[in-house]
Amino acid sequence: MCFGSAYNNAGAGHLKSSRAYCEGIDHRIATNGATIGDNPHVAGSEAAAAWDAGWTVAQSNAGGTLPKTDGMCCAPDRLKTIVP
Repeated sequence: MCFGSAYNNAGAGHLKSSRAYCEGIDHRIATNGATIGDNPHVAGSEAAAAWDAGWTVAQSNAGGTLPKTDGMCCAPDRLKTIVP
């Protein structure tokens, strides 16, 4: 599972965060310039923090493609150039 941050016990309670992290990556890559304000999760929630972390990973690679080391457990389009 991916979260964007470490958890001592990554059990079933964190599945939503793992999904949110991958959704943040996918959203940034797919929408060409989407803002972090597009986060659909409740502000301050664990899922919102994970989505922001995923979005930030993709944003930090804008102008290039997503390296294999970023979002390894997600299924982003690694061949698509992330539009700045």
